[in-house]
Amino acid sequence: MTGTALSGREILASDGRIAIAELAEGDLERVEAGGDRSLNLGTDDPTLPFRVTRSWAALLDAGTGELLGVMSWRAVPHMATLTGTAWNMGIDLVRSVRRRGLGAAAGRLLARYLFDTTELDRVQAITAIDNVGGWRSLEKAGFTREGVVRGVLRRDDRFWDMVCFSVLRTDLPALDGEREVLARRDEVVLARALPDDHLAVAAAVRDADDALAPDPDQRLPLVAQPVYRGALLGAASGSLLGAVSWRAVDHGGTFGCCAWHLGVEVVPHARGRGVGSTAARLLAEHLFATTELDRVEAAVDAEDLAARRALERAGFRRDGTVRGARVRGGRRRDAVLYGLLRTDPGGP
Repeated sequence: MTGTALSGREILASDGRIAIAELAEGDLERVEAGGDRSLNLGTDDPTLPFRVTRSWAALLDAGTGELLGVMSWRAVPHMATLTGTAWNMGIDLVRSVRRRGLGAAAGRLLARYLFDTTELDRVQAITAIDNVGGWRSLEKAGFTREGVVRGVLRRDDRFWDMVCFSVLRTDLPALDGEREVLARRDEVVLARALPDDHLAVAAAVRDADDALAPDPDQRLPLVAQPVYRGALLGAASGSLLGAVSWRAVDHGGTFGCCAWHLGVEVVPHARGRGVGSTAARLLAEHLFATTELDRVEAAVDAEDLAARRALERAGFRRDGTVRGARVRGGRRRDAVLYGLLRTDPGGP
């Protein structure tokens, strides 16, 4: 819905739940008054010596017209060309409406609006490294975490790191809920994940009180590597059976010494049906077929006998024990490392 009116404002975009609307007098002050000052940029920096053109809009409840927050966007050139320019966006919610998933919905809606109304192909956002809620909202919105921008924020007379996220125009099928099928076998389909898939699987596993799950830890890893995600679907029903992830790991500082490290998580009701082993094999075959790396590996809790058997059925070989690799129940636990090589007998 665009171009209509709500509370006397022009609506730029809406998903039926929330709406992006023209800014009204006093909106910024109302949101700022109820904001979290601990995450603001602060006043350490002097005024910019050049002008930055920034667009502003209000975020409203599409049903009632209630002010939920404000959002802004500005062009940032990564190269001196149109195609090398991106939109950098920011969202600030009224404190009383936080923790309702509105930040993720707003980020997704604003990205869609900018792609629909401009020619730029990239939307990005940076958030403070200690703003865990902010980067979780961006992940839920379908943004990909790219890495840490060191010392970009000056606050309280200190330089702080920020985390950069982005979404590309080519990511829109995932935002719109369309799945790209990567591979299938028997009753399992490996597909590109939608933004909330891994969160739904994590919630299902957490609700099942998985005794072998590692302790939660919201701290960022010291060296962040891009994590790619896929969904496991029932071939007949299309229901979500689980999630997979894969990331590159370095064993020697060269391309040939790199490997794919994968993870498989199956929802409780789909366990005991061979979904885990099928998923591990499917993902390994997909990675061998689409990349040049020659090794795929996985590490599981040493006490997780079901996961170990699933990897062995998938053709992975036990490489050894990684001592104290996981934290569970407040103690360090061993993990077992498994590997599959492109040259292994019976391999892809």
